[in-house]
Amino acid sequence: MAREMELEGGVVLGVLINEAGSVEKVRILKSSSSVLLDSAALETAYTFKFSPAMLGNKPVKIWASLPVEFKFEEVKPEEWLFEVKALQKKISQDYKESLIMDLYKLYKKLIFSPKKTIGIKVNDYIKLAVLDRTAKLWDGYWRLYPATPILFFDVIYRYPDSYARFEAEEEFNKFFEREAITIRSTLPPISADTLILRLKGAIETP
Repeated sequence: MAREMELEGGVVLGVLINEAGSVEKVRILKSSSSVLLDSAALETAYTFKFSPAMLGNKPVKIWASLPVEFKFEEVKPEEWLFEVKALQKKISQDYKESLIMDLYKLYKKLIFSPKKTIGIKVNDYIKLAVLDRTAKLWDGYWRLYPATPILFFDVIYRYPDSYARFEAEEEFNKFFEREAITIRSTLPPISADTLILRLKGAIETP
C-alpha cells in the first residue's frame, strides 16, 4: 500500500527479540509522520528474524532499535523488459502459478512506480511487453499518458485461469479509483472520460 500511494520515509522501531530470534513486540520510537508508513513498518517488523542476544551461553530477550526505510527502487525500463520477456518465455515452457505471480509482481513494480520517475517513454517498453489485445486498450493514448494500467489486463488476458488473474482484477479496481483522478487531472476532459470508460468496460468484460 505504501508503494501504491507513492510514499517514502523512515520509521524507527523498538522491537522485542525473543530467545528464538523472532520479534515478539514492536513499538514506534520515531514516527515517519505517515500513518500508512508507520503501519507498514509495524507489520513488516514481525517478519524479521534475528540472531538472539546471549547472556553467557544462554539466549535472552532484548529490546533493540530498528530503523526502517521506505524508498522507491527506480525501475529501469530496459532491464524490466528483459526480465519480463524472460519470465513470459519461461511460463510458456513451464506453466506454474508461482512463475505467473513472479511476472505479476514484476508488472506491479512498474505499475506503482511514481509517474515522475518513468515518464511517457516507458510506453515504448510496455508495448513490447504486452499482448496485441492488451495494447489495443491504449490505442490513441501511447503518446499521451503512461500505459501502466494495462499491465493488469495483460495478466488477465494471458493467464485467465490463474490465481494472479483474479488478484489483478481485484487490485485493478482499487488502483483505478486513484488512477482515474490522475488521468482526469492530466488529460483533456473528453480524452480522460473516453479512456476511463474504456478501461472500466474492459474490466467488466475481460
